[in-house]
Amino acid sequence: MSRKRAASEIREVPVDLIRPGSQQARRHFDADALRDLAGSIKESGVVQPIVLRTRVWGYELLAGERRWRAAQLAGLHEIPAVIRDDLSDSEAFVVGLIENLQRESLTPIETAAGLKRLGELFELTHSEIGERIGKSREYVTNYLRLLNLAPDVARLVNEGHILLGHAKVLAGVAVSEQPRWADEIIRHKLTVRGLEQRIATARDQLVVFRPGKPSDWQRLERELSDHLACPVTVSADKGGKGELRVKFHSLDELDGVLAKVGYVAK
Repeated sequence: MSRKRAASEIREVPVDLIRPGSQQARRHFDADALRDLAGSIKESGVVQPIVLRTRVWGYELLAGERRWRAAQLAGLHEIPAVIRDDLSDSEAFVVGLIENLQRESLTPIETAAGLKRLGELFELTHSEIGERIGKSREYVTNYLRLLNLAPDVARLVNEGHILLGHAKVLAGVAVSEQPRWADEIIRHKLTVRGLEQRIATARDQLVVFRPGKPSDWQRLERELSDHLACPVTVSADKGGKGELRVKFHSLDELDGVLAKVGYVAK
């Protein structure tokens, strides 16, 4: 039998011989959704095979962990699977990540972590990651920004209390301020636009302009303050020499500013 044919063959595999792969991107499984899927499997069986690799101890799960868990809840002893012993460790990770992205079965934070891992494995730029998974560079960049979220805020996003749109906005706020804004979202049921407006208002109130400063300098200070999420002052003499000052209130805010300007610690 050829290697290609072996890689595409579907067989029934005992569920108790399967273990999740160590590089699985998915970590969160909704209990109610699993029960619903288990009920569907009882009625119609597993429609889409899972993807496995052979191991000495049994089979490593590469893609389809939710179906595997639901099959166990449904009382199945075997599950249809495609065996992909032709894949290297890095290729196996990519297969699992792409399937989860296509099925939209990852939480936003799981997606971000998976994209980061993919970039690290192959030393890819954001554009190259996008090409590998069939997504745009903007898609990749927006998700990777979620890794700037405070742990408590990331948990709220994973649990669905905060939507992806809110999370993208919060990722641009200083880490120390994120929990406060997350609480505002939940308590006041803010839309994404409503959140943006409140943050912009709060930033405007932080910026103090010196009397008599030209309007173009004031606008520059305001725009820089919005971009860096910290108060900014700019001054220059007639010869063009001057200084730009950024005020921060904590090391977390400083980290946020450094990330905004693209600084990466060596």
